[in-house]
Amino acid sequence: MRFEATASVRSKSLFASTVEGFAIGLVLAIVACAGSSPPVATRSSPRPIEDCRGATETGPNPPTLSPGVEFRKMTVDSKLRDYRLFRPPQLDPTKPVSLVVVLHGSPIDAAGFEDVIHFDQEATSDGFVTASPNGCGGFWSYTEGGSKVADEDFIRKVIADVMAEFQVSKVFAMGASGGSRVAYRLACDFADVITGMASVSGTMVLQDACSPTRPVSVLEIHGTKDAWEGGGDHGAYPVEAVNQRWRDIDGCAGDPVVKQTGSTISSVWSRCNAGAVVRLDKVIGGGHTWFVSNPITAEPDANKVIGNFFSSLPGIRPFLAGYAIGRAFRGSSMKEIP
Repeated sequence: MRFEATASVRSKSLFASTVEGFAIGLVLAIVACAGSSPPVATRSSPRPIEDCRGATETGPNPPTLSPGVEFRKMTVDSKLRDYRLFRPPQLDPTKPVSLVVVLHGSPIDAAGFEDVIHFDQEATSDGFVTASPNGCGGFWSYTEGGSKVADEDFIRKVIADVMAEFQVSKVFAMGASGGSRVAYRLACDFADVITGMASVSGTMVLQDACSPTRPVSVLEIHGTKDAWEGGGDHGAYPVEAVNQRWRDIDGCAGDPVVKQTGSTISSVWSRCNAGAVVRLDKVIGGGHTWFVSNPITAEPDANKVIGNFFSSLPGIRPFLAGYAIGRAFRGSSMKEIP
C-alpha cells in the first residue's frame, strides 16, 4: 500500500487534472483500513551467496581435469564452496579406502596446491581418496585469526559427502603452512573420525583449547630454518612446543626412537594411548617449503613420508566406526547450487 500511494503522488505531477480525485480517495481508503488491519511485517532480504570456490576451476580458462579428478560444490553458511576430489583410476569403490583431507596453504587454492605437492601420485600408490577443500579467497578463516566454525562446517560436509559414496575406513588430514593450522584444529575437534594428521612446515595455534575425544596420531615435518623457535614471517608457534602438546594430549610415555636419514632426524613416540603415534621429523637446514626428495640437500620426500605414516596407522575399530561417524556427522546436509 505504501508503494502504491507513492506511485500515485508521482503520477499526480504528470497527470494532475485526471488523478486528483483518485489520489484523495485512495488516501481515505488507506486511513479507513488502518484501524482494523494489523501492520504488515517487512520481509528481510535474503543473505547474498558469497562465491568461495577455487580460482583455478572458476577462472576464464579452467584446466582440463586429469583422470580421477572432479570438483564438487555446496552451499555452507551462505557461502558457495567447492572441493577437489581425487580417486585413483583403479580404485574399487566397493572396498574399504582411506580418505585424506588435503588443506592448502595461503594464498593458493586446492588445484594450485596439488600442482605444487603432486600428492595425487602418492594417493594412487597407496590407494587413498583425497578431498581438497578450498578456503575462501585462498585463505582459511581460522588461520587468519577468525572463527573456526566456517571452516569446520564446510570440511565436515566434505567428509560426509565422500563417506556417502565410498567405503571409508580411515580419515586423515594433512596440510602445509596455514593449512596445517586447520589440520591441527581438525585433530582436536574431529577426533571421533580422524585417525591421524600430518603437517609440513606448519604449526598449531597453541593458545586454543584442544581436548580430542580420542588419541590422534600426529606427524610434523619441519625445517630448522623455518621459524623453528616460533615467530617469523608466518607467525609460527615453536615446533617442539607443539610436539610436546600432542605428547601430553595423547599420553605418550618414555623416550622417542630417534633415527637420522639424510638431513632428517626423526623422533617417534609410539608408547601413547590407544596406539597413537607422535612423530617429529626435523629437517636440518630446511626452509618453509613442501619437501621433495633432493639428492643434493638430502631432504625427505614429504609425500612418501606422509603416505607411509598414514598407511601404518590403525583406523577406528570396525565395530565403532559406524557409531562414531554417525555421531560426528548426524544432521549434516548439503544444497547443490546449479
